[in-house]
Amino acid sequence: MTGLAINGRNVVHETIDGETIVIHMGTGTYYSLEDEGSELWSLIEHGADRGALLDYSLERWDGERAEIESAVCELLDELIGDGLVVETDGATGSGPAPLPSPPGRDPFAAPVLHRFTDMQEFMIVDPLHDVDAEAGWPHVGSR
Repeated sequence: MTGLAINGRNVVHETIDGETIVIHMGTGTYYSLEDEGSELWSLIEHGADRGALLDYSLERWDGERAEIESAVCELLDELIGDGLVVETDGATGSGPAPLPSPPGRDPFAAPVLHRFTDMQEFMIVDPLHDVDAEAGWPHVGSR
């Protein structure tokens, strides 16, 4: 079974007050996920696979099944396509971690991955993401 994982090699993220900010250090693009998107990101962070996310979403939100499934799959495809999430072979031994029970049912709104590219040039030239383990910082590695 194919699993999902945050791309720890290139991505840093933080969730504050229900909004998840994600930065792809390789491209300099940063992203924002709110509400449903932030909740799904948290579940990916804790080891949920695509099937578990779909099951959770159908239990968590009120809406048409086809609409929920389509929106969740679209978000996952965007996250994977932008290199924020990677698919794994799922061979971790114990399988995905059990998901928490949804806190209740709320009306569904399709999650939106907001992209911001206005800081790319600053993120890409920032030497912090190019630290060479042997040379240390502030040595900028070759690109």
